[in-house]
Amino acid sequence: MFKKVIRFLIPVVVVISGSTAVAGLFPDKEDRWNFYVKRFQQVASRESDIPDVAIERTVEFLQANRTRLEKLINNRSVVVINDFTQDSNRERMFVVYVYLGKVERYKVAHGIGSGEGPHVYQCSGASGSKATPPGFLVVQNENRNSSFGSALYMDGLEPRNISSRARAVVFHPNKTASERALIQRKWGFIDLSEGCAQLTREDYAKLKSRVQGGSLLYNFCPEDKR
Repeated sequence: MFKKVIRFLIPVVVVISGSTAVAGLFPDKEDRWNFYVKRFQQVASRESDIPDVAIERTVEFLQANRTRLEKLINNRSVVVINDFTQDSNRERMFVVYVYLGKVERYKVAHGIGSGEGPHVYQCSGASGSKATPPGFLVVQNENRNSSFGSALYMDGLEPRNISSRARAVVFHPNKTASERALIQRKWGFIDLSEGCAQLTREDYAKLKSRVQGGSLLYNFCPEDKR
């Protein structure tokens, strides 16, 4: 009888201790937002090429606007930072995987209205500017009827980029990797957009499912540097 009781108690102890460990990995509901913000900061800070000020501004924005953003940022597995203080020939899109603890880098085009070459001189949310909108946006779900075949809507979260959807600024593919490479060899910089976050078809196919559904994207522009 004693042995049977022992056999029964051992699994119970394991389950209880396991539950405690799981609780430590997945915080209570009221702590999840702070956990998300803290994890982003930790993971992003490990990537030396992400400007510290871009990380700081992201953390400040998430903390200051928590009540509003909790309802909008439904995909908290990634945060995208486009560092438009770097030229377009560099992998200046940083995809921060918040819970996986890693960062991936990609090349991303900027709007021709922000600079007709590899450098971004200024960003703008003005209609007709063909410039990259500055600041924080949320990447939404797929639009399969765009001129690119597939694109992800983006909604501005600040007054300076609030017209992004009306401008049809989206997260989308354009050239293939080989086509982009040819453009870069010929002109010395990659293709330009009209304000959109423009990727190669291969990179878009890889990232689409990861960033859609309400992830935060930050277009870190020269005017955001302190």
